[in-house]
Amino acid sequence: MNEWPLLLFTFLMQTSIGLTLMLVLSAKKLAGLFERGISRSFLLGYLFVGCVFAGIGLISSITHLGVPLNAPNSLLNIFSSWLSREVVLTATYFTFLGLAFLWAWFKKELSYPLLSLAAVAGLCDVYAMASIYRYTSMLVWMSDNTYLMFYGATFTLGAAGYYLLVNLLLKYKQENVVKHLPYQWGWGLCAVISASLFIRLLYQPYYERYLADTSYNNESITFPISSIGAYQDIASLRLVGWGIAIVAVFVLGYSVFLRTKTHLGNVATVSRQKFLVLGCCGAIVGEFMLRYCFYYIHI
Repeated sequence: MNEWPLLLFTFLMQTSIGLTLMLVLSAKKLAGLFERGISRSFLLGYLFVGCVFAGIGLISSITHLGVPLNAPNSLLNIFSSWLSREVVLTATYFTFLGLAFLWAWFKKELSYPLLSLAAVAGLCDVYAMASIYRYTSMLVWMSDNTYLMFYGATFTLGAAGYYLLVNLLLKYKQENVVKHLPYQWGWGLCAVISASLFIRLLYQPYYERYLADTSYNNESITFPISSIGAYQDIASLRLVGWGIAIVAVFVLGYSVFLRTKTHLGNVATVSRQKFLVLGCCGAIVGEFMLRYCFYYIHI
């Protein structure tokens, strides 16, 4: 598989965008967990991780170019090329996120307008990323399934990464994680990841029918690759990815169920934390495998 730079770019960029979106949606509630609002060190750590993911993604995308120094030329066709639009939107997202980080650094507070603009630019960027593949001659990508997979990954990676990152930052600050993360957040986390997964799963029969109809009409050859053939060749790997993601959702659900076992006291609380972390890690691994399958057809 020779598309690792693009895989890392889309995966890490969508993770960063998902983290930004989750912070926008939960910033006010998160501020209520601290006595004086979100602490500066916590905020800087969170935004720094988002910037690092986006930065590594950008570097990966540049290394994919045959001549990296010609990268500015990709901006010349913004009115006719989804690639040019994606480059502009990625730069816009990274700029707003970087400004939000600098604002937090110097002003010692979160800039909701800058963070909101970054989230909006990021969501538009995901659409542009998906459109690059949607409007190509690779038939397994020429479907609305591409949009569902990219947006689904953004929400899953954002929700799972959010919980893991918040826990890591609070532990680094030696905060009481159990005290600061209400159990209702577990319901929200499970709901976002579950919806992201099952909406895509519900669409898969329609997607498989599209592939079958295309193959039946002898339209499945994209020189020099039979993309549908390559897609079918990795059915087992794809099923493993879906399976890991589904198991992760059930693990998250079980962690939420443990919260109802109040008679178990601290034992249930510790187990719940472990299952939440395990479920989030499983969701991320599942998304990575599905993204690998997405690019594997272009070997």
